[in-house]
Amino acid sequence: MPRQSQREELTATLHSYLAIAEVHSPEAYPLDCRSVAKALGVSPTTLYKYQFQEPIRAAEQRQREQGKLPRKSPRHNASEERIHRLEAEVKQAEERNKHLVARIALVEANAARLGIDPEELYRPALKPVRTVSHAGKPRVRKTQQ
Repeated sequence: MPRQSQREELTATLHSYLAIAEVHSPEAYPLDCRSVAKALGVSPTTLYKYQFQEPIRAAEQRQREQGKLPRKSPRHNASEERIHRLEAEVKQAEERNKHLVARIALVEANAARLGIDPEELYRPALKPVRTVSHAGKPRVRKTQQ
């Protein structure tokens, strides 16, 4: 008995997967070539090679009609969520910056109150004094065998 071709095996597997995926939500069973290829354990190139894009698109259309969901790709939703998360992070960073500016103003006001020139707070720190020589001290050497 001859061996069944890869195309026939893949066609049967694909149709059973698409039948299951059509009755579930797009989040649980995304129907695009890459997701289907990952679920079936094959390369997306294999799906393109056997021209399975059309059955996948048709199944995706039926899945959307059954769920009556708007046509938005998961990547689009993910990018919108990322944008909102980044905007929230920017707002949080702005708030932190405002608090830091207020704290610096408080430090400058207290320095002036204590008789310290506030401009002195921004001068760079001096390097440490290195007047002690280490030239006369013996070195610890590793002995060679």
